[in-house]
Amino acid sequence: MNTVGIDIGKRQHVAAVCRADQLEADRKVLRFSADRSGLAELTAWMERQGGEVSRVVMESSGHYWMPLAQALHRGGLAVAIVDPLEAKYFGKSRLQRTKSDPADARTLAALGRRDRPATREPLAGAELREAARFAMTLVTEQAKVCQRILRLVDLGFPELAKAYEDPTCMSALAVLRAVPTAAEAARRRTSTIAEARTPGRRIGPAKAEQIRSLAQDTIAPPELAAQVGFEMRLLIAQHDFLDTQIKEAEARVAGLLDGELARRLRTIPGVGPAITATLLSEIGDIHRFSDFDKLVAYVGVHPAEKSSGRKGADPETSWHMAKTGKRLPARGALPHGRGRPHPQPGHQGPLHAQARPGQVEDERPRPLHEEGARHRLGRLARRPRLRR
Repeated sequence: MNTVGIDIGKRQHVAAVCRADQLEADRKVLRFSADRSGLAELTAWMERQGGEVSRVVMESSGHYWMPLAQALHRGGLAVAIVDPLEAKYFGKSRLQRTKSDPADARTLAALGRRDRPATREPLAGAELREAARFAMTLVTEQAKVCQRILRLVDLGFPELAKAYEDPTCMSALAVLRAVPTAAEAARRRTSTIAEARTPGRRIGPAKAEQIRSLAQDTIAPPELAAQVGFEMRLLIAQHDFLDTQIKEAEARVAGLLDGELARRLRTIPGVGPAITATLLSEIGDIHRFSDFDKLVAYVGVHPAEKSSGRKGADPETSWHMAKTGKRLPARGALPHGRGRPHPQPGHQGPLHAQARPGQVEDERPRPLHEEGARHRLGRLARRPRLRR
């Protein structure tokens, strides 16, 4: 039985065939367009190769593979989706030096012939995964807006941090809607500031008096007050718009969740619909991992040892967090991370982004494997394996 490897492109794909009695794919390949006519051309080409096709192998990079993979699956062909790293290291094991679309297609065909990767429905759980990723993307975008608001607070009203530990919390944003700069807060009456409302209550006269007192003794440059106020109003409007979209996206995710496992996950404090959907859709069937180490390796937060001879003899320096694996969007919602949303205990509603004090808008939050890794590596490396 033949094995077909397909290198995926945006407008054009490349297919190669590895025959049942060979270990190398044929040199001749097929280039076909990424549309319905290209699919028909691919189907006719596979029929001309002689012999039944056991599986079609392609990489899971990007999103361009999805329409073709699902169309082939609907046509009755077995489709295997492999990790790009698996194909990369398979090519290196064969001392492959050429990097081109035809060479990659031949590598995938040979990999399918030798390793016979598991086949499955390509888009199983894809709707839930797409909905969860979209919800987490909105939260990330709101977090970026929060960082820009923090920057404007530092320029236009730095003393606000004495009234609110987080100048992007709901109460602080209510104040900034009414008085976006210190100069404007100093001009307003205390009663006007006190009328600023968060959902369910007012700011109140005591907090309003504190804010006005801080504004009268501000160090903010008056030359930037007008521009900072203009930008602040636009950014807060953008924050509120994203907040509405996050609620809609999470309602969509909650409608797609079903089953006892989803219900149990949502009983965990801080785990709402978006995080539950991300865990279920990205990890899939958790029973396919025989132990906990394989699960964390799949997620990409497992420790890896790098030592040789005297180099790396110290366990504190020889163990590092591996950077391979699947980077889950749910990492952005894990507690104690940098620049991440912080759901409160018992949270079941929409996630809200929270800015990290001291982080300016051009800073990039570090990946999870870099955060506090050193002091945890020894314990992670020595932990006992979990039994099913």
